[in-house]
Amino acid sequence: MALAKGISMSELELKFQVPKEVLASLQRELKRRGARSTPMLARYFDTPDGDLDRHGLSLRLRREGGEWVQTLKAEGASAVDRLEHNAPLSASTGLPPELDMARHQGTEAGAALEEALADARVPELLERYVTDVMRLACELRPGGAEVEAALDLGTIRANGRAMPICELGLEHKSGDSHALFSLATVWSEHGGLWLNTLSKSRRGTALANGHEHGPPLKASDTRIEPGMDGSRILRTVLQQVLRQVLGNASEVAFGSTDADHVHQMRVGLRRLRTALRELGPLAEGVDPGWEAPMAEAFSRLGTVRDSEVVAEAVRPLLEQAEAPKLKWSAPAEDVDVGALARDPRLQGTLLAILAFASGEPPADASALAAKQAREHVCARLSKLHRQVVKGGQRFEELAAVDQHKVRKRLKRLRYLAEFVQALWPTKATRRYLRQLGPGQDALGAHNDVAVALEQFREDAHKDPRALFAAGYLQAHLATTAREAHAALKKLAETPRFWKE
Repeated sequence: MALAKGISMSELELKFQVPKEVLASLQRELKRRGARSTPMLARYFDTPDGDLDRHGLSLRLRREGGEWVQTLKAEGASAVDRLEHNAPLSASTGLPPELDMARHQGTEAGAALEEALADARVPELLERYVTDVMRLACELRPGGAEVEAALDLGTIRANGRAMPICELGLEHKSGDSHALFSLATVWSEHGGLWLNTLSKSRRGTALANGHEHGPPLKASDTRIEPGMDGSRILRTVLQQVLRQVLGNASEVAFGSTDADHVHQMRVGLRRLRTALRELGPLAEGVDPGWEAPMAEAFSRLGTVRDSEVVAEAVRPLLEQAEAPKLKWSAPAEDVDVGALARDPRLQGTLLAILAFASGEPPADASALAAKQAREHVCARLSKLHRQVVKGGQRFEELAAVDQHKVRKRLKRLRYLAEFVQALWPTKATRRYLRQLGPGQDALGAHNDVAVALEQFREDAHKDPRALFAAGYLQAHLATTAREAHAALKKLAETPRFWKE
């Protein structure tokens, strides 16, 4: 296959949403540093079923000033890293050039495009949406590195609808990538900017589908490989987990109050905290100060879940019992989830973890070699497994607080096992992971009943009708406890896939 003409690169870029109140000052600062404006009009293409977007690809024709470029982008190792191939075009007739997929043949991104189209039910490419922006850009040299700062103002248009664009991109061009993150941290802290990992293509696809927000991002498999040292294992896991956290946090920060976005953001934070807690000792550089802002955000998001998800989970039980009251009326804490996702402390923490995960360790930093890293993982898995099995043996007798500890440990066990499963690619691994799911579901159902019980008890001080629900749920706890005990017993009987 002939190599494509054009420029291939791996793009490391941080994008921030710019609040309206700081836009003017940011424009002045960029102009002071020599920024110039360029109009850009881009047409984005995808199949009728959105196969490119589903495979993490975007394909566009963009006019940059008076020049046309065809660009294909594919997901990279992290939420802020992408593979990119640019093919400069000539349009001497004055008309937009035609799209030609052959321009990307022979590139890594082109291979991903071919795979996506091969899987498509209808492989035809159509224009899905258009972006029209004015870019104010300049070159910066923080700490000897080269960074392009680009402020994009404009709109995304699709099917007669429009969505505003007001974002700052900081793209690493050369030099130490840590300088990029240091610059981003300063601008984020003092300007109120917040990380936005939703590309124009992701937002455009949602708009073309008639939605303001895209689907929630769920956990994906980590890309660790046997033979990786401790530092590489840790950084690879963090990169994948951050994709889930940042993708859903971006939607929530943009204004989504969808329960699935909030839930997946919270799940991502729990997985991120688990990765740092269980795998942090594999390498130097993990900051213990990262835990507090994430724990606070996780806890406050939990109040939203309790008031919405838990209430719906127990409603069928109460309906079947013909309870006079199906939902407690005690006021829940008023949580602005958008403000929570944009909170500077949380944003700074996520940016710091992203910098750690995206960078290379210092030359003098120590990390556990592959063999020692594997031994550490085995030890952590074994400890969590023993704790869960021990708690499961007498689960029905445990106090509520101790039952909750078993549930939290089971979640950490499941997440850690998922993170490192590629180190043991065996049937035993898959069998063990399959058994963790039912156990977590059973403990989750038990916890939902326990949480709802406390809410109805509190509500009963003001509304006696809540007493029926409280009494019924108290009795039902025995049933969910037996189901949780049975699921944990099956887990105890499942052979472990690792060896100490």
